[in-house]
Amino acid sequence: MNNIKNKISVWAVFACLMVPSTASWGQEATSSAVRTSDEEEVIDLGYLTLPKRAVTGAVSSVSGTELRKSPDASLPKTFAGRFSGLTTRETDAELSRGGFSTETMGMSWWIRGLSTVNGTTPMVILDGVLCPNTNYVYLSPDEIESVTVLKDAAVLSLYGIQGANGVISIKTKRGRVGKTDVTVTFDQSLQQMTRRPLFVNSGEYVDLRNQAGCNDGLGKYSQFSPSDVEQFHAGGNELYPNNNWYDMFVRPLTFMSRAGVTVRGGSEKVQYFSNVNYMHQQSPFKTTEEPGSQYNPEPKNDWFNFRSNVDVKFTSYLKGFLRLAGNVKNEKTTGYSNAAVYDHLFTLPPTMYGPLTPSGDEYENGGQVITHDDEGTPVYGMLNRSGYIQNLYVNITAQAGLNMDLGFLTKGLSIGGLMAYQTSTLNQTLTTQDFERYIRTKDMSGLYFTKKGSSLNSPLKYSKSSTMDYNLNLYAHANYNRTFGDHSIDAMGYIFYQKQELQKSNLPYKRESMGATATYGYKNRYFIKADVGYSGSEQFHPDKRYVATPAISGAWIVSDEAFIKDIEWLSYLKLRASYGITVNDQFGGARYLYLDDIDINGNEGLKGNPSLSAEKMKKQNYGIELGLFNELSISLDWYKSRCDNMLVSSSGTIPQYQGVPLNYYPKTNGGKMENYGYEIEAMYEKRLNDDWSFHVGGSFSFNKNKVISVNESPYSSDYAYRLRTEGYTSGQVWGYLIDYSNGNGMFNFKEELEASGLTYAFGTPRLGDFIYQDLNGDKVIDEKDIAPIGYSRIPRQSYNLTAGFKYKGLEVSLLFQGVNKVSTVASGIGVYEHAYQGVFNDIHQHAWTQERWNNGEKIEYPALSLNESTNHVANSFFVWNASYLRLKNMEIAYTLPKHISKKICAENIRFSLSGQNLLTFDKMRSKYIDPEIGTMGDFQPYRVYNIGVSLTF
Repeated sequence: MNNIKNKISVWAVFACLMVPSTASWGQEATSSAVRTSDEEEVIDLGYLTLPKRAVTGAVSSVSGTELRKSPDASLPKTFAGRFSGLTTRETDAELSRGGFSTETMGMSWWIRGLSTVNGTTPMVILDGVLCPNTNYVYLSPDEIESVTVLKDAAVLSLYGIQGANGVISIKTKRGRVGKTDVTVTFDQSLQQMTRRPLFVNSGEYVDLRNQAGCNDGLGKYSQFSPSDVEQFHAGGNELYPNNNWYDMFVRPLTFMSRAGVTVRGGSEKVQYFSNVNYMHQQSPFKTTEEPGSQYNPEPKNDWFNFRSNVDVKFTSYLKGFLRLAGNVKNEKTTGYSNAAVYDHLFTLPPTMYGPLTPSGDEYENGGQVITHDDEGTPVYGMLNRSGYIQNLYVNITAQAGLNMDLGFLTKGLSIGGLMAYQTSTLNQTLTTQDFERYIRTKDMSGLYFTKKGSSLNSPLKYSKSSTMDYNLNLYAHANYNRTFGDHSIDAMGYIFYQKQELQKSNLPYKRESMGATATYGYKNRYFIKADVGYSGSEQFHPDKRYVATPAISGAWIVSDEAFIKDIEWLSYLKLRASYGITVNDQFGGARYLYLDDIDINGNEGLKGNPSLSAEKMKKQNYGIELGLFNELSISLDWYKSRCDNMLVSSSGTIPQYQGVPLNYYPKTNGGKMENYGYEIEAMYEKRLNDDWSFHVGGSFSFNKNKVISVNESPYSSDYAYRLRTEGYTSGQVWGYLIDYSNGNGMFNFKEELEASGLTYAFGTPRLGDFIYQDLNGDKVIDEKDIAPIGYSRIPRQSYNLTAGFKYKGLEVSLLFQGVNKVSTVASGIGVYEHAYQGVFNDIHQHAWTQERWNNGEKIEYPALSLNESTNHVANSFFVWNASYLRLKNMEIAYTLPKHISKKICAENIRFSLSGQNLLTFDKMRSKYIDPEIGTMGDFQPYRVYNIGVSLTF
């Protein structure tokens, strides 16, 4: 094993001097021994490229031009609905938040679902280099040539321990031989939240609070007296306010501006592509610059991107390149994160006076921040009196290398390599400030306030900090491309080394890998491809560190056969099949699990297991590509993946009476899991004449996983479901089933409640509370009655529909995106009504009351409560169907005729009007909660309208 490591080290040094032969590393690599016409599409596969007809694996590719139709500053969010097999879920809709080292990219994504309960994130390759950080998030579509999703073993095995969960390969644009083109773009976006949250008025609020108090047995007017109720309903009296805190602090519309300049051209010796891009994002919040304040609290968010890709031909045998790109982000936020501020909007009741105590001679403490008993930091203070945070993010990606053609030794042979460096730096200025808080007294006849707590108004305090993460990548390769009559060979071998330093970790992450791939073609219609990766990670003991990942695949262009060539309606028929192994070393941040966890004080924790190894996924894929009438194309793939050595805890096999804490027992490779599914894509394109053309198409993806074994210990026989993981989909939702046998599933009268004979282990049910099914028949509702409900949070089905037409210079395109068979457990703000003195949503407006039940009125929610009740648990009422269909994107564009453009010395002038998240159809119980976000207390997705112009000179 040491010998292998020494070889890797030698190759890694050599890599500093060389550049790989793929298109990701140099434009010359787009050529292949497989014969192809100039028009045939070439597919980027990360470390290599192949003509589309020679690709034996399952891939899906989209151009940067297509991504540019989506007016979103975060690149991954433009992927939604554009790739078959790639499932996305927006988890953070905050405007223009990129994926920097201290942030998430605002979404989760999965390629063909889950094959393990551990790390599930796809690997990203940027210009042929592994990108373990999130530097790719801030890339603009103007920089991108293509994005390709790699899905099966035929295209993943080469990447070893990094390829188990799929690969997303991003290729940026290169220069080209020809005159220099200069393109100037400008976009102005108007943004509004798709789900403006409901803030009930004060009259409705006091009714609902009193209703909750009455349900709790406190009386009809326990929270607000009859006179108070009358005054709040009447309105117009400052003693009885009606505050909409959302309207007070959140902008109804925000603006994003983007401008960019691209320069592209070159000669036979030098080709270049350069791009600069600037973006300004307006804050979603309204702030106030107070008299005498030491700072302007207005947040800001400015991005500056740059990229320069240069390819140089030194001699007929030696070529090189330099890629330099980066992002500078200057961001100013309040002393709290935007997400925290938004969440706190919902902690303030509309009946609370504010946001400041009244000013005037008759008031002793005028202009102070108002709060209430259950809220420590109200929104006004968070925005205007808590200081600010100034962040300067700098992200740099640099690549340099050479490629040498060794055709003088043997035709088709080349060698190369590169060194790549990626870094993310954050310099932060943090200011803090405190402020006094006041609470209005219970006497509603006047404006009387008392001070809450010991906080005092304080000046700004300053501090600074700096963090840096970086990755060093070394790569070397040998490539052989050759055609011998009807035979062709496209082969490549590589060796790769990566060192990743993270601020949050004292020890670096190191990965080493090597691999080889060879595609043999016969008569340009039979293709066999063999791949093998050999990779290692310091996650494992040296004796278990390295693992091989072989794969075999093939493709047959049936439509080129003589016996079928004369069928006029059959324009293309290709069959594909693959089988191979991929491996995973992502374990959710856990490291060195083969070692005992002992801290500096000698305290023992998790025991190590030196026998641990990377998880192996055996993947198979069978595909068919069909073309009809040279207009309709159809693709179908069926796949299956199985992991028989999944990393799981061993505690499930250990009896509790042994005396050692179960969470100390080591991890093992004893788990099993399988995943299968299929994908269908179809596209119909028709050119009617020189002026008219149109297209319509779509895709549908289905995937389902099953956890076979995780060393789960079954519950005792009195549990309705003795297993909670094995035999189910990963992430299966569990909860109590509501008994709807009486019609509405709630206790509607006293006799019904008494006759049920049920006892709840988590509280005492009242009239109007849910009736849970006693699945084990013991008359006690407890965890023994919990059952599987709905689906998991990861959609089992994803689909899209795209359509468009062109008429001369006019272009129109539509993209619908949707998911199905997905569940979310609704809870928290906007769902549970008891927190923060009551946050009421549309689902609470028709809650159970005895009067409503007696009158046969609509009931959409159980009896309200001032405190946590037996209703506020995961149950079949709160497990919501999170399926949806969105009009994800629409663009209308017009390109001026050439004779008009040339009057201002332009080659091309294009105007566009585009929109994002324009319509959403879903089945959520609340129309104010987005199905992807799943809670009212987080930013909901934004609807975006964009006007753009592009001029090419």
